[in-house]
Amino acid sequence: MKVISKILVLSLLISYTAISQTLPQAISKINTEGFQKSQVMSLITDLSDVYGPRLAGTNQYFTAAEWAKKTMENWGVDKVYFENYCDDCMGWEVKSFNIEMTEPAYMKIQAYPYAWTESSNGVQMSDLVSIENHADLEAVKKQWSGKLKGKTILMGSAPEQNMLFDALSKRFTGDQIEEAKKSIVPTPNNPLSHNAGDMDLIGNLDLIFDSMVRKDDAFFAFLKAEGALSILGTTPFFPGITHPSGTYNFRESDKKTIPYFAISPESFGKLIRLTGRNITPKIKFHLDSELYLKPENNVNIIGEITGSDLKLKDEVVMIGAHFDSWHSASGATDNGAGSAVMMEVMRIIKASGLKPKRTIRIALWGGEEQAFVGSLAYAEKHYGKVKETTRKKEVEKISAYINMDNGAGQMRGVYLQGNEAVRPIFEDMLEPYAHLDVNNLTIQNTDFTDHDVFDYYKIPGFQIIQDPLNYSTVTHHTNLDALEYVPKRDMMVNATVIAALVYQIAERDFRLPREE
Repeated sequence: MKVISKILVLSLLISYTAISQTLPQAISKINTEGFQKSQVMSLITDLSDVYGPRLAGTNQYFTAAEWAKKTMENWGVDKVYFENYCDDCMGWEVKSFNIEMTEPAYMKIQAYPYAWTESSNGVQMSDLVSIENHADLEAVKKQWSGKLKGKTILMGSAPEQNMLFDALSKRFTGDQIEEAKKSIVPTPNNPLSHNAGDMDLIGNLDLIFDSMVRKDDAFFAFLKAEGALSILGTTPFFPGITHPSGTYNFRESDKKTIPYFAISPESFGKLIRLTGRNITPKIKFHLDSELYLKPENNVNIIGEITGSDLKLKDEVVMIGAHFDSWHSASGATDNGAGSAVMMEVMRIIKASGLKPKRTIRIALWGGEEQAFVGSLAYAEKHYGKVKETTRKKEVEKISAYINMDNGAGQMRGVYLQGNEAVRPIFEDMLEPYAHLDVNNLTIQNTDFTDHDVFDYYKIPGFQIIQDPLNYSTVTHHTNLDALEYVPKRDMMVNATVIAALVYQIAERDFRLPREE
């Protein structure tokens, strides 16, 4: 009996030793591949300089999608394929544009056209008029009906003066991280289950967008009916940054806006000061743009490393980032950085020779900037219709979804999205990288990106906490979203740590716990 006991104990010790060595060996392989053989900057350089911008619906987006598919196939990713997400989402491309003030003195206006707006039909000359309070449409109609034909409209009020005393680029401080870790209330709510006023918006992102970013459509329609020629608007991105993120008339049936330009706050400020002195600036402009519908361009890019365990390979750990971008720059930080990191995660795991038990699936989403069109179409196809209680069995096969979409800053941890049960699991999984300060966890949510879709279906969906850098001050949806704002070390850390996290989730005996 004692001999048997000793043999049993020895067997358990040998087994435990083997298990305890397996994870460190896997982490070592991941680190070697991710830190010493990294390709993540090569990927983001291609995405930014060669295949950016990637406005949803465009030929350029599809060309980039083909590149991503071929790249992952060349790595030996087991399955790579497209899934269409929209049949009526239109492409829009700029051929050329220019905008100037010719009187009272010449000024080159720093500008970029908003997407899905109409062409100008050649060079146009117009007087500028200012309409500051455009939200009160009835008052606007009362004052301006019959007076706007042939005019350019300066829309809105001048941004407050900004002397740029604050740093444009920041990392989270230790105090900010500690405060987030101590949070006990998971706010904000998932926008897919959002209520605004008296409107029940559960599952209706079109209504959310109507109430937030399409609120000016009626004003635009009035200007078009009155015969106005163009619109100039701005947002307070200093110094000299244009932010053409504000038109969402991307579906074939949507009424398109007259030529509409985002201009720098400095150009806007001068123009509004002139009109305030009863001086009428003369505006010369043209916009040559192309609208077209090619449903074949609207694809999500899906890739899989097939699981090795006979019982668990049908279960999936998903990672994702949105692949589309806005159009005025190369889409490097939003969201080429997230897409390159998640592609590099797949490369690291494949190149390391690891055989995860569960299948690891990457999804590069289209149409995220237009309210999760790509990820929501995928979810409705695979998990069940929004608003309906019936769910497909595939929902239960997803262990987790991890998303990256907050710029190019270093990972600092994970938003737990209200799912307290995963905290001790992630603490253990991220412990090998504590020296990099990437293992901070907060019960807080972050919203308005693709992980919200998975969270809505009660799939454990998580967004990575990232240092903000200059994402909200310089690059987000602006003409400066370029490779120059992507730090190499941050990208390497992000890809390597996420690869290790994803691998460990795929190796667990059980799926990650769902939210209560």
